[in-house]
Amino acid sequence: MNRAPLNEPDPPDHGGPSTQDLDNADLVLASHSPVAVAWLACACGEDYPCDEVRFAQLVKEGL
Repeated sequence: MNRAPLNEPDPPDHGGPSTQDLDNADLVLASHSPVAVAWLACACGEDYPCDEVRFAQLVKEGL
């Protein structure tokens, strides 16, 4: 990235992002990195518990 040092004024605006925008984007990208997440999946392919499992659990609980 070609960015002006913080102590120098921004170059003339040609419609691109400002130095501050680029710095903010760097901060956002650093603090919002992807995270691996694991969850249970039902054999029917939906997230567990699926609607049918929830209903069956309610029936078994007598509600």
